[in-house]
Amino acid sequence: MKTITKISILNGLILLLLTLSEFLGFVKFNLLFSYQWHKILHILGIILFMGNMIVGPFWFLFAYYSKDKTLLKFANRLLQLTDLYLTIPGVALTVLNGLFLASVFGGTKIVPWLFYSIILLFVMWALSIPLIYLQEKMYSTIDNEPDNDTKINKLLIRWGILGTIVMIPPTIIFYLMVVKSI
Repeated sequence: MKTITKISILNGLILLLLTLSEFLGFVKFNLLFSYQWHKILHILGIILFMGNMIVGPFWFLFAYYSKDKTLLKFANRLLQLTDLYLTIPGVALTVLNGLFLASVFGGTKIVPWLFYSIILLFVMWALSIPLIYLQEKMYSTIDNEPDNDTKINKLLIRWGILGTIVMIPPTIIFYLMVVKSI
């Protein structure tokens, strides 16, 4: 298992435990900075996280369809690095600052859209585990068997479908956040 995969799983577990702890009332988050700073960091996290999840597959597929094996290997490595430096910190900024911001309104249990967002967050994490392992398999195949187009095709199709499904919960959370009545 690659280091990036381990970091991704660990990041998810820590954020999952913090979110669950706050939801169950074991931990209370109070603002560390001003409300505005937490909001800026929260939005920055959303941009990093969702931006990478939306744009990454496009340039990765472009590299694949170019049929240039060197470009595909480069895109494969770049996808790993952008997950490490954009997606993982983006998720952490989004969730942690979301928990700090929720404290202003009494926590995630009090406000209905926050409650539903927590449920959707858990759904996203549950769906992400198979995606992480599928990505690991895809990385390995591209690195070790770059000429195995059939296997790479199959993995890319599964990755595209599962990645799209994983994007549904955060997209709904984003919608709830934007149209909230608070």
